Amino acid sequence: MNILHHSPTFHRSHARRDPFEARFGAPLPLGLRDEAAGMSWDMFDQIYSPRRGHYRLEHWRLHHLGSGKAVFEASVRVDEVPHTSTAVASGPIAALTGMLYELGCNIEIVGLHQRKIGNRTATFLHAERDERRAWSMAINEDPVESSLLAIVAAANRL
Repeated sequence: MNILHHSPTFHRSHARRDPFEARFGAPLPLGLRDEAAGMSWDMFDQIYSPRRGHYRLEHWRLHHLGSGKAVFEASVRVDEVPHTSTAVASGPIAALTGMLYELGCNIEIVGLHQRKIGNRTATFLHAERDERRAWSMAINEDPVESSLLAIVAAANRL
């Protein structure tokens, strides 16, 4: 089940603000907020947006075909070995999860939330793999790339 939430900026105050709210003034999604309560920004960023791991998105391109379909091309490194794939899907999120599945990473998106922070988009992804669940985060100027980087971060956490 894929759930996409575009959340507005929130302003509220309480004793144990989450690290994202402390930095950007908007709270994390509820499940992640509880998990990250009391963390510093650096610790939160290091845990939920890992820069290292088995998977790394090198580059990607999207070509819209019409009728709700697109061709997605991506280069993904798995343990430093490059893999280039092409997929036809309803969008880049479906395409990248399909590509990761073919590379041995059967990740399923349980929830996806996005928040605008200035000219950037923060994507929070709740994912499952082999009955384990984890949250991830990515921030990028491009909302699509933010989503793709959050998927890769989740794959590396799981």
